[in-house]
Amino acid sequence: MRLRITPPSGPPFDHECRTPSIVLGRSRKADLAILDAFLSRLHARLFQEGDDWFLEDLGSHNPTFLNERPLAGRARVRSGDRVRLGQTLVLLDAGAAEPESNVLYRSATDLTAAYDALPAGQEATGEGALRRLAGRLKLVNEVHRALAGPIGLVALLDLVLDSAFTHLGPEEGAIFLRKPSGELYRAASRRLPGTPGDFLWSRSLVHEVTEKKLAALVHDAGADERFAGAHSILDSGVRSLVAAPLLDAEGCLGMIALNSRAQRRSFSEEDMELLVSLASAAALRIRNLALTEEAVRHRLVERDLELARDIQMAMLPRPFPSRPELELAAALKPARAVGGDLYDFLLDQRRLWLLLGDVAGKGFPSALLMAVTKTLFRSLVRAEASPRAVLGAMNRELCRDNESGMFVTAFAGCLDLGSGELDFSNAGHNRPYVLATDGSLRRVEEAAGMALGVVPEIEYAGGRLCLLPGEGLYLYTDGVSEALSPDGAQFTEGRLEACLRTLKSAPASRIVEASLAAVQEFASTAEQSDDITVMAIRYLGPRQ
Repeated sequence: MRLRITPPSGPPFDHECRTPSIVLGRSRKADLAILDAFLSRLHARLFQEGDDWFLEDLGSHNPTFLNERPLAGRARVRSGDRVRLGQTLVLLDAGAAEPESNVLYRSATDLTAAYDALPAGQEATGEGALRRLAGRLKLVNEVHRALAGPIGLVALLDLVLDSAFTHLGPEEGAIFLRKPSGELYRAASRRLPGTPGDFLWSRSLVHEVTEKKLAALVHDAGADERFAGAHSILDSGVRSLVAAPLLDAEGCLGMIALNSRAQRRSFSEEDMELLVSLASAAALRIRNLALTEEAVRHRLVERDLELARDIQMAMLPRPFPSRPELELAAALKPARAVGGDLYDFLLDQRRLWLLLGDVAGKGFPSALLMAVTKTLFRSLVRAEASPRAVLGAMNRELCRDNESGMFVTAFAGCLDLGSGELDFSNAGHNRPYVLATDGSLRRVEEAAGMALGVVPEIEYAGGRLCLLPGEGLYLYTDGVSEALSPDGAQFTEGRLEACLRTLKSAPASRIVEASLAAVQEFASTAEQSDDITVMAIRYLGPRQ
């Protein structure tokens, strides 16, 4: 089933139903989305049963009209029926694909090579033929020189059509380019004044030229009875047509097609050879323009990423709080330009609030949730009395409208500077370590709970421990323990613990540096697969 859609704004376009059912509406969930404010999201459906096609309304706000009559239930449709949806008109044509006979198809690659080899061709005999050949070679050379200079896509396509009209004399011509989705669109076109009808669009011809990469020549469509069913050609009045693919080393970028109606002229194989040469020159430049535009977009993205990284890093506490009772250090290494790990410190007269978290995933989505999590922490510690209460309030906010299903693991604590007592709560995060002065380690297993953003009304447990003067607290994200070596092995908690045991009396900054260095040495040349964040606190005892 072929559809001709005329929307309320923009040019008409064609759509071929390649499945036995197609839903039309203004939603992206529709099989065919149409920009029409009067359409329902899912307005109507065309579907096939056996050899017949039917139309049914899907409960649209504005009725569906079939041949200007409101549609009730479903109705059988035929070629030529008119369907009105809102302000959109859809014409139905259930005919078979056009048989494109009396067409000469030639390899565009072979034609390009043959044309480049001229004037060695034996057909170039006689003074007139030689003058014609010299003129066309001059044309190709001029086009190559023009395309070598600075030129935009619109000007490039205009130049190609200018050359084609000057030397091949069609009544109309068009250049079709391929979208990233693979669909072709008319990027440029030209017609002589007074040329009637729409530009010819033959699906069979397009398939042969762009998919099979063949140049095509229709000598005389009206003179051959095999074109009796080729409505797209005969209805347009086209007598002769020539087309060439836009080929380069990477593939087919589209096609250029020229046609002549009535008795103006009939294209020749020589015309096809020239068009192939023009198309080859144009394709190279089109590809270069696309690569240039992609490089510009890439540079813009890189600049945006650098700015985003600067903004994210500026959100981390700098400088660290300075008190004689303790030493603080932390570091964050995103796996990409931006990441989802976070840490924070807040200090008042007698307490140090701390947070270390890890948003599920990497990149921009995680970075945005990281910023939200950090902001929530800073706003809630002033209103809540304990880390468990802070995590509970953060969880309720992160669960609200969490359609993406992202979550955050976090460890929150509140250290009393006078006593060394740490009140803490853990929302699904890696267990921290207490570093004793004798080099032993104790893993903090208490108060473990679920990650933030999963279950709204969960209650988080609280825990307490007391840091003796000289003892340290080490926190990390799973980017540390799960760091990969070049052969795919993980760093593991075991290697981390072995490193920490050697740092029993090291200052907090040294603990951070040494643990990161151990991970880097293990990973060696392997690409960092996850964000890495570590934090170290060395409690020095109450102020004397």
